[in-house]
Amino acid sequence: MGHQSCFYITPKDTAALEQRLRERTDFIILLWKSPSASPRVVDSLNFYENGEQWYGLYLARPEDLDAIVMDHVETQGYWTLESDPSPVVEFSCCSLKGNRLREGRVYYVDKFWKPDSGWEEKSEAFRKWARMVHTTLKKSLKRRDSRYVEYIGEDAQAWLDAGGGQLETSSGQPVTW
Repeated sequence: MGHQSCFYITPKDTAALEQRLRERTDFIILLWKSPSASPRVVDSLNFYENGEQWYGLYLARPEDLDAIVMDHVETQGYWTLESDPSPVVEFSCCSLKGNRLREGRVYYVDKFWKPDSGWEEKSEAFRKWARMVHTTLKKSLKRRDSRYVEYIGEDAQAWLDAGGGQLETSSGQPVTW
């Protein structure tokens, strides 16, 4: 089963959320792409490289690093993190460009399909940890009931209230509050 929440947070909100998570648990941040078969670990949810923000991140417990499954994309010369079989929580960052803030999301699965053996459940330790990460995110943000349940950070709400711009769904559609 998958668990997901969508949210709108600024880089300031992201830093505050990361701090709250670090107060509650030990975790590592992984990029979705790596030049080797080992996952690439970075130091912040607000990770930039060559002036560009990375939006596709994963959170994992340090003790689960060896259980992360990587897939080689030979034609492109890199490896990608396979989230379904891996004990990870997907963290898609919000994109703040000009006057547009595009939604992010947190997502994880409890179990996944293995073609050779059927459904396989992830460890209880991971599921408990992933629930705590997801709950911490939701409790750290203001809930908004709409067609979909969404959350917004304090700084994002202040930006919006001050006429900072427009919220967008992940597909670029405007959001009406």
